[in-house]
Amino acid sequence: MPIRAHRFSQWRTFRWAILFALGLNACLVGQAASGAEVNTQLFQQPSLPSALASESLMLDVALAGQRLVAVGERGFILLSEDEGQSWRQVPSPVSVTLTRVVFPSATQGWAVGHAGVVLHSSDGGLSWSKQLDGEQAARLELEAAQHAHSTQPSEQSQQRVEAAQLLFEEGPDKPFLAVHFFDEQQGVILGAYGLAFATADGGASWQSIRERLDNPSAMHLYDIHELAGELFIAGEQGLLLRSVDHGLHFAALESPANGTLFGLLATDAQGLLAFGLRGKTYLSEDHGDSWRTVPNSLPVTLTAGARLADGSLMLVDESGRTLLSRDHGHSFVASILAKPAYLTGLTSSADGQVILASNHGLARLADSSAQRSPGSEQ
Repeated sequence: MPIRAHRFSQWRTFRWAILFALGLNACLVGQAASGAEVNTQLFQQPSLPSALASESLMLDVALAGQRLVAVGERGFILLSEDEGQSWRQVPSPVSVTLTRVVFPSATQGWAVGHAGVVLHSSDGGLSWSKQLDGEQAARLELEAAQHAHSTQPSEQSQQRVEAAQLLFEEGPDKPFLAVHFFDEQQGVILGAYGLAFATADGGASWQSIRERLDNPSAMHLYDIHELAGELFIAGEQGLLLRSVDHGLHFAALESPANGTLFGLLATDAQGLLAFGLRGKTYLSEDHGDSWRTVPNSLPVTLTAGARLADGSLMLVDESGRTLLSRDHGHSFVASILAKPAYLTGLTSSADGQVILASNHGLARLADSSAQRSPGSEQ
């Protein structure tokens, strides 16, 4: 298999592996063969109303003021006004899978996903508009690469131009996988093959920041997290990056991991968890300068994490386990849902209830009848 085709398959192994189990592999395989044709149709088409939307694969959920907002497959966007007890679908301008959603304030929110789409809401998730897509992102990256090469030509800058040209020619088949907003104006989005863009005007315009990242192999970037004024990025093959200047430069850290890291979570003012493939979890209490392994009894991939309303930490995995820590990430106790699901995201509702996103839709943790799994303490 050609190297690029092999790495295309790699980025699907996390959240997108579940799509195969749901019978949607034909769509994804089609993306690999003719991404421009498939995605052009989907990212230009509004998501269709569906009575089954609330039971479909949802990949992330966030709190917007008192309202919960969730995103998932087929461009579905769901809202809950009653702490996750019921959900309703709202119109979405795209039909591609949405991977992440954030709300830095009660009204302003962003969602990112497949085909390089970025959506924006200014009314707490009630309505959405498209700010960016894969075609526009590829064009921005190519223009940035060409400008950098013309300003200071080098072998490295020429390689970046060639990679950007290939990105442009392949069409909008690359997903955004992470989004972070410092406030209502400044934000960063990350994705497959090292895609990285920033905005300083609430998404009205975007610029490539790939050259700011120490990521010469263009590893896939899965998460970005802010800790005490510093920014951290986690990615493919254990990649860990840190910025101490508000995202102007990201330097590679010595990583404790060989496998892919899918998420980051602040444990307190100084601590940071990195977690991912095969249940690997690492804790740093010195802003990433050193790490120690946090024991995990089961080698099951961890998919998401969050700080809960009471200050405790929770991770979730693809087998349906929730892992709770009340000692700032030094240890976790695992429980498994009575009806296990492939868990993909979580947040706390306005009343402090844990809301889970999964391949079966969304649920409140109490309604999922979580039970302690014998021998599951980490």
